[in-house]
This record gives sequence, C-alpha cells and structure tokens, in this order.
Amino acid sequence: MNILLLLPIIIVFSGLYLLVKLRFFFIAHPKRTLIFLKRAILKKGAFQSLCLSLAGTLGIGNIIGVAFGISVGGAGSVFWLFLSSIFSLIIKFSEACLSSDMKLSRGGMTEAIEKSFKSKAPAYFYAILCLALSLTMGAALQSRSAVESLTDGDKILIPSIAFAFLVALAILGGAKRIEKISTYIIPLATLIYIALTLFVITLNFSRLPSVLSAIIRDAFKLESAFGGVGAFAIISKMREGFARGLLSNEAGAGTSAFAHARNSSSPVSVGLIGMCEVVFDTVILCMLTAFAVLLAVPSPESYASGLEIIKAALSSLGFAASPILSASIFAFAFSTVICWYYYGVCALSYLTEKCRYVFAFLYIVAVFLGSLTTLSSLIVLSDYLLFFLSLISLTTLIKNSDRLVYLSENEGLLKKSDS
Repeated sequence: MNILLLLPIIIVFSGLYLLVKLRFFFIAHPKRTLIFLKRAILKKGAFQSLCLSLAGTLGIGNIIGVAFGISVGGAGSVFWLFLSSIFSLIIKFSEACLSSDMKLSRGGMTEAIEKSFKSKAPAYFYAILCLALSLTMGAALQSRSAVESLTDGDKILIPSIAFAFLVALAILGGAKRIEKISTYIIPLATLIYIALTLFVITLNFSRLPSVLSAIIRDAFKLESAFGGVGAFAIISKMREGFARGLLSNEAGAGTSAFAHARNSSSPVSVGLIGMCEVVFDTVILCMLTAFAVLLAVPSPESYASGLEIIKAALSSLGFAASPILSASIFAFAFSTVICWYYYGVCALSYLTEKCRYVFAFLYIVAVFLGSLTTLSSLIVLSDYLLFFLSLISLTTLIKNSDRLVYLSENEGLLKKSDS
C-alpha cells in the first residue's frame, strides 16, 4: 500500500481535532476573525513575512501541480482540494502561532518540536527532512518548472545555467535581499496570473454549471461494480486533491513557520497571517487554476505534463498568453527557489552553524541539475518528504493544542462563551 494514501486521513483528523479545540473560530465568528486579521496585517513586518512565506508556497503547486492532480484524479480531485483548504487554514494558524510562541532564535517548527518532546532527536530529523525538501521541491522542482516554461524541451542547458546564476546572485545577498525580492515579485506575479485565469473562466463561463456538477459527481463516483476498485477510485481522487493542496500550501509540514518567525507580532497575529497564505494559495490561485483547466481543456488526462495542460487552458487567449504564463511561472518558481534556500539555511542553523557555504554550493548545483530532471519524479519525491515532515509537525501541533487555545483566549480571539 502506498503510504501517501494515508495523507487525506491524517490531514482530516488533525484538522478536525484542531478545529474542535479552537472552536471553529473562523467559521463560527468570521467578523471577529476579520477584525483581528486586519490588526495583524497592519502590524510592522507582517506584509514582508507574508510575502516571504507566499514566495515559498506560490509556485508550481498552484499551476502545474494542480493541473497534474486533475489529470490523475479527475474533476473530483478539485472538491477534495477545496476541502483541504478548510483544514489547511486551521493547521497553518496553529503552525505559525505555536512556532512564534516558542521562538528562541530563528524560529520555525524545529524549536517547537524540541520543546514539545523535550528531545532534540525528532527536531534533528525534522531539520534534515527540511534540508532534503529544500534541495528537491525548493531547488530542483521549481527550477525545472522555470526552465521548462521558457523552452520547448530542447536547448535547456543555457537557460539552466542562467537560472542558476540568477539564484546565486539572489541568495548570496542573504535574508534581507530574499525578502525584498519576494515583496516585489509575489504581488505582481499573483495579479498577472489571476487576470489570466479569470479571462479563461469568463470566456468559458457558460460551461461552469456542467463543470461544477462534474466536480461533485466525480468526487464520490464509484467507477466499478467492484467495491474495492470503486473505493480506490475515491481514495485516489481524495489523495490527489489533498496532495495538490499540501504540495501547494505545505499546511501540516510547518516549513513556512521559518518565514513567519521574522514577524515579531504576537503569536495569534502571526497565526492569522499564516492563514492568509492558504487563502491566497489554495482558495484563490489553486481554485482559479482548477476551473481554468476544467472549463477550457476537455481531456486533461491526454496531456503528457501539467505544464502542457495549463498552456492548453490558456491557449484561447491568443498568442500573448503563452509568454505571459511563462513569465508568471518563472517569477513564482524563482521566488520559491530563493525562499526555500532561506528555509534550508534556517534548518541547517538548527543542526550546525557551519557548512553554510557548502549548503549554498549544493543548493545552486541542485537548481542546475533539477532543470535537467523529469518533473513527475520530483513531484512524487517531494510528496514523500512532505508526508514525513507532516507526521512530525502535526503530532507537535496536537500535543500543544491546549497551549494554542490558551494563546487564542489570552489575546481575545477565542472567548470562553464560544464553547
């Protein structure tokens, strides 16, 4: 049995547990949540930390990953993708809030894990997994997408070298340069990509009712008279939907807590900023991608890659769509690569203060070699790393759920009258 099939179950039970403990606060009291969120966003450093965290999550997961998920899991995977966002919201809040509360130096889940288990062993394992993920999903996977978006599959050596060189210039400037670049790139690239997908959805708006019907019908469809095969079909759709959501926003993995550690606000404020990640990432961008694909591409499963699917979806916009899409993918991929270098440095710093230059060299090499590697194998490897990261991170969140309740009540986000 593929252990990744357990991913939906783990996310659902962890998310439900945290939702119950935190009294469904953003669903039961949306007005209060928005008031606290407004205050959190206006605090110093909040926008910068949000842009840095979005740089780490807005990437191929929102575009190629979602298209790939639909080609494997069908229209029904979109239902589970949206459902995953509800659990992702509470999980992201918990990750950012807890890691901010337990921050000693760089922050992140490593310190929260060490304090929770009173042992460095699980935190060391988590940091090692983060390092591995930074080299695979952060460096290799994103660089492959960036280079692939600019070429037709041949003559990629020069673009690969050029991309690695640009990454080197950015990461050698340290955290401040990475944060500054993210603050400029992420808002612009997001607005451009939203405009592209909205155009496609508008052009095919008449098909929207049939697509919505297909999403609901396909999510629970038994595709065979044999119960086992039918059940596996549903699980496949669930796994693809949840996996694309997790690969996109990394909820449960705890990695973006490294970015939110730069926000010196109160733990609850930092947690609410963490929720904004999921809103922009999964609720907005992933769903726009999904509807653009389902409305404009009749048979996503017939294409060889997620990039081909999304290019087919945007082809109706004319000759300008392809270069604009390529530029958007490149911008998302570039910002994700440099952000994940920062995550890798934070994980490395927990393990040792040495070897930073060695890691920088290895990271740039991974960026270059990743552009020459097949995309599907990198996605599967990243899924496995995220899976094991999530096991450690989610266990830590559940173990500290009472602390999360205390912090939320102490700042007024939760009231005892809510229970």
